[in-house]
Amino acid sequence: MNKAEWNKLVARELTDEEKEFFGNKVSSIWEGVTPELNEEVLVYTPQAGVTTDTWVDYEEGVGFENHDEELIYWASFPEPPNE
Repeated sequence: MNKAEWNKLVARELTDEEKEFFGNKVSSIWEGVTPELNEEVLVYTPQAGVTTDTWVDYEEGVGFENHDEELIYWASFPEPPNE
C-alpha cells in the first residue's frame, strides 16, 4: 500500500542577509521541502483539513495557489495502482 509522505513547510521572516539578497520583493521564506513547480499536491492545514492545491511561481516568490497559512503540510499524490 502506498502511503503519502507528509512534508512540513513553515513560513518564516527573512534574516538580514536574506533581506539584502531579496530586497523588498518578499517578507518571508518557506523552510522545508517544497513541491515541484506547478505540481498539484495534497495539502493539510489545521484550519482547512486535507484539500488539494498547486505550488506556483508568483514572480515575487513561490507558494501555494490557495493556501497562505504559515504552517502547511503537503504530500504528492500516490502512484496509481498497477493493473
